[in-house]
Amino acid sequence: MGRVARALVLHELLERTRDRWVVVVSVVFALLASGVSLYARSAEASAERLTGPSLVTLVGLVVPLIALVLGHDAIVGERERNTLGLLLSLPISKLELVMAKFVGRCLALCLALAIGLGAALAFAEPVQRSVLAALIVPTILLGVAFLAIGVLVSATTRRQITAASIVVVIWFLFVFFYDLGILGVLVITDGQVSTNIVAGLVSANPAGLFRVEMMLRFLGPGMLDNLPSNVELPTRLGSAAIWAGWIALPPLVSALLLRLERGKR
Repeated sequence: MGRVARALVLHELLERTRDRWVVVVSVVFALLASGVSLYARSAEASAERLTGPSLVTLVGLVVPLIALVLGHDAIVGERERNTLGLLLSLPISKLELVMAKFVGRCLALCLALAIGLGAALAFAEPVQRSVLAALIVPTILLGVAFLAIGVLVSATTRRQITAASIVVVIWFLFVFFYDLGILGVLVITDGQVSTNIVAGLVSANPAGLFRVEMMLRFLGPGMLDNLPSNVELPTRLGSAAIWAGWIALPPLVSALLLRLERGKR
């Protein structure tokens, strides 16, 4: 990145940290994560077994929505304010512009997630802290992947209200209806769909891949003993490739769309 792009990254980070919405969601996420830790400490059940699934559920629901909303106005906001052309008149390429917007908001998102998980760590017992530590990297990957999707939506829309509506629909589709759709296919086909195809479809969704990775971390490889012997879950290299695709491709496509849009004028 050039000097202008680096300055834009810093500008995005500062703007997002001053954004009341980001502050509110950071506090809410911190309160929810802390509540899970405190409840696990007071429960009679194993704190480790209770904390892990509860935080995975919380992160799987909240983080994608936070990330999508954080990224939905990255490009379309500049377009509505008629400042997109001004930004592109600076010595900065369209890819640098998109990446600067993306990276700046990534840093703000990571800060919000650090506040939430940090608060949970502060109230956690020693046995719970290992569970929370295992959540950090997958949670960041989940958030960054959905942030990238939000930036892509922002690049393809003309109004912020349209982008906001689309990201909410995407959240419902990826977090709720995606797995229901796979279940519906299994019901319609009477379970004739290959288990490897089902595993592949689940892992292709960043929300599903996050849950699969966390189940493997908390339950261990023994989790596979309860599954059909021919089920093949993604390897570490396969998971890394899926995460890289969801994180890198949307900003690249967004930059390409900006290039085509400016080329028509």
